[in-house]
Amino acid sequence: MQPSVEVGWPESLQPLYAQVAEAVPQEAVAASAGWRDTFAHWVRGASLEERTRAQAAAWERLSPGERTPGELLFLVSTCSELLWPYAEPPPGLLRQLLARQRDAVAALRDAGETEGADRLQKETDAALSKVLTRYLKRHPDALLALVRGVPCTFDGRALRFQDAVDVDLKQVLGAGPKSVGLLEQLRALLPDTREEGRDRLAEFIRTRAARVPWREASEVLGERLFALATSPDGRGGMRGFLACYPNGRKEPDWCSRAGLLLARTVEVGGPPAVVENLCDLLTLFDSPPVDGLRGALGALVQSDFETAADLGHARFVLDHCQGTMRKNEPALALALLWLEERLFRAAVRRGVPEAFERRTRARAKLESLPGFAHLVWLAEECAEVWPRFRSSSKPGLDGLVAWRGEVAQRMGKKPVLRKAAIEFLLWCAPDEASSEAELAALALVRTATDRRLVRRMLEHPSPKARFRARSLQSWLQAGAGQGTTPAPVEASEPSTLTASLRHLHATRAVPVGGRTWLRDRDLEDLLVGAVARVEADVASRHPERFREDTAELVSGLLEGVRSELERIQADLGSLLAQGGRASPLSLAMTVQRPVSVSRDGGVEVAFVVSVEREGFVRTRRVVRVPVAKLEQRGEGQWLPTFRLGRERLDALLARTEAAFCLFLVPSFVRAECWVVPARLARALMETQGALSGVPREAAQGVSRPLSQWLVYDVLGLWVGDERPDVVDAVRARDTGADFVVDLTVR
Repeated sequence: MQPSVEVGWPESLQPLYAQVAEAVPQEAVAASAGWRDTFAHWVRGASLEERTRAQAAAWERLSPGERTPGELLFLVSTCSELLWPYAEPPPGLLRQLLARQRDAVAALRDAGETEGADRLQKETDAALSKVLTRYLKRHPDALLALVRGVPCTFDGRALRFQDAVDVDLKQVLGAGPKSVGLLEQLRALLPDTREEGRDRLAEFIRTRAARVPWREASEVLGERLFALATSPDGRGGMRGFLACYPNGRKEPDWCSRAGLLLARTVEVGGPPAVVENLCDLLTLFDSPPVDGLRGALGALVQSDFETAADLGHARFVLDHCQGTMRKNEPALALALLWLEERLFRAAVRRGVPEAFERRTRARAKLESLPGFAHLVWLAEECAEVWPRFRSSSKPGLDGLVAWRGEVAQRMGKKPVLRKAAIEFLLWCAPDEASSEAELAALALVRTATDRRLVRRMLEHPSPKARFRARSLQSWLQAGAGQGTTPAPVEASEPSTLTASLRHLHATRAVPVGGRTWLRDRDLEDLLVGAVARVEADVASRHPERFREDTAELVSGLLEGVRSELERIQADLGSLLAQGGRASPLSLAMTVQRPVSVSRDGGVEVAFVVSVEREGFVRTRRVVRVPVAKLEQRGEGQWLPTFRLGRERLDALLARTEAAFCLFLVPSFVRAECWVVPARLARALMETQGALSGVPREAAQGVSRPLSQWLVYDVLGLWVGDERPDVVDAVRARDTGADFVVDLTVR
């Protein structure tokens, strides 16, 4: 029975295929030359629609099923012309072609056409190489789908499949970031590559990856790395990935992101395999400046063991850190002892039977460290004292002074203990105990080596530790602890913010526990810290809340800043009252959300700063701030631009030059919100030729944190527009802002 002509073939090609299908093996070899000439003539005159139909029919005929020898000979000999890469290639195309090639060669050998079979084998090997190379040029990310199930090797230049089909990688690799996709496909082929070519292929990937500009490729590669890290079966692939892209080992952003992911996975009780992957990944980063072990411990520093659903993740992370910790890291040992103590207390409250045995085993592994008894004492003390700051039984000032004195007496005896305690206090203290931790750390800074340690803490993986180190560094640069504090100087009562800062600097404020600590920089740090805590919380929660309305995100941010400033004002007043002095500065903040604004185009905030003296307004200025948030285009993939129209900025700049843009973003490098002058944002859009978006990377490079901008620029320098009509316009119906923030300095 002779096979029928497939209806999928174009009508102009059906006569030829009917002739092919009816040919017997003995005639097929002799007739194949004429078939190819006829088919080549058809190709030159065929339309795109006819070619597409022929391609679909050829794919269908290549699939498993019974075919005549003539059909097999025609399909494999003309595959380079039949299979055009107009669409995505079918999975396993190379495997299907090789199978049909074997069938055709076997049919010819069975018919006694040995010479024709050898010639067909040689010719079709070249045709298959041509087809595969052509598809990879257009679809480089489809390499695995094309060659799945076919063994290969690598000779330093070309991939060779089944010792016959060659693909010259230099022909299919793109330039720059375009090559990353194919390099990742090649890396996925490594486990299936024969041993003699595997090392050469890995070296080829490393060499080509080194030519890709790292700044352009790191974001794409980072997404692929963390896709492996968050996959339960991706642990082995992570090591191979970093072996092919060694620059990733020195990437601080990747280490920070791994630490944040680990913290989040532990917090929500994610899959144990993902916790293991992230712990293993953090050990693969090089230090300095990246320290993966601190990143792993940092995932537990802010964890609440009391409310955690399961303590198993915390146990695994602590065991992992203890197993990989170096012997000369007393600060890590102290943090580990403190976390083990917190875990022990949480386990005892839950009635876990092995809690005591676990704590004993953990301490036994570290008891050879110098000053071990003092390290255990401080870990137990902090596990007892710090949680009280969150409750109504907050320690009194006298008790805190005595506690800081005992810390200084016990931990200040040896340099190794001072080093451990300084980092531990600045890194692990909760926000509620921040001031006491900084004072205790400051009491331990006694030598030039200790001061160098504080400077090195400015590069610590924890943003909180870096912020506290900046506070101590500013104090040390002013001469603290070196016997250079000058005598108090009489000063007149201040009337402006600048005069208030000068007043604090001149009077050295009040003694607290025998230490005069409140200076002009200290007041700035109090205000910056208050705002920074809020914006850090907003940035860390942005991946969960970015889908919410921008107005609600802004409302939460402003309300958090208002409550923090109110708390700082109360703390400042209570501290100064101990010395019998009135506060030289009163800072009030109110947030109004107008409901009558009828303006389209996004959310805008207006900061109105008023400085008063005895009830008289000395100056009033306004700063207008449009707000844009960063959104995702897929799971974990953030858009490259902020949605902010150029016309909106033009209209704003036409009203006032005192305009800035506030960008709400996740914690890319640091947990902060970005502020960029509106005119500069407009220039970035002009440079990029954008009409409705500010480039994310460009904005990050020129931005300032919200905390520094609000304190140093708006309050410190009085940046703003003082024209009465501009000030009044922020509350108008047509030109007003969505939120009006009144900052009053008295």
